Amino acid sequence: MSHDNAHRTLPDSGGTDPGLARIRLYDQREAAAHDLLRPVGDWITRHVARPHPDLGRRGAVCPFVPLSQRLGLIRYALAEPPVRDETALAAAVAALKAHWLAMEPRSGPHTIDKTVVLVLPGVAAATVVRVHDRLKPEFVAEGMMLGEFFPGHPGPGLHNPGFRPLHSDTPLLVARSMVGNDLPFLTERRYPPARRAGFVESFLRHQPGASPYARERARTELERARGELGHPPPD
Repeated sequence: MSHDNAHRTLPDSGGTDPGLARIRLYDQREAAAHDLLRPVGDWITRHVARPHPDLGRRGAVCPFVPLSQRLGLIRYALAEPPVRDETALAAAVAALKAHWLAMEPRSGPHTIDKTVVLVLPGVAAATVVRVHDRLKPEFVAEGMMLGEFFPGHPGPGLHNPGFRPLHSDTPLLVARSMVGNDLPFLTERRYPPARRAGFVESFLRHQPGASPYARERARTELERARGELGHPPPD
């Protein structure tokens, strides 16, 4: 749940798609009154939007969530009907992406402040991981990110490897905008070189305003991935 400053016009999501009905969205007020969503909203407010002593830097765990909350740009979603298997979850995630694209604002500086949190009570962590890894490329190709959270998530923090920022008591998949500080999440060595190359190409295409350091790092990572594939960088 990280953000950055950007200006972007979003494509039409095809809002008449019946697949959108696979999930139902709730605003922050509605989520606070919902038994399944309220604990997730409380966790975001009390943990994600606040500092943590093990974070390894100053500020909130995600420093941009407080602004998203103040702007009313966080939505919570539940699959209808609830999902358990990968096929149903993949369909719900397709609806998640379409809803994020359709959600206002669709252009201007605050497009990067909107987030849709798909809450997945009872879904196995292994199912979340498989669907996340399968569908993340579709999000990245459109300048988006798909985040995964679940109990005991082993992913380390960027500033303190001992911190576990992706742990949540309830499994979640989160749709948000790609931002300039997402490069480390796109170049993890667990991804094969072809996937890393595709991710970095999307980063360079969708993040023209990223810092010179980030873009230079991205180009270095792209050359490394292409080298692993045996494809020399273009002249």
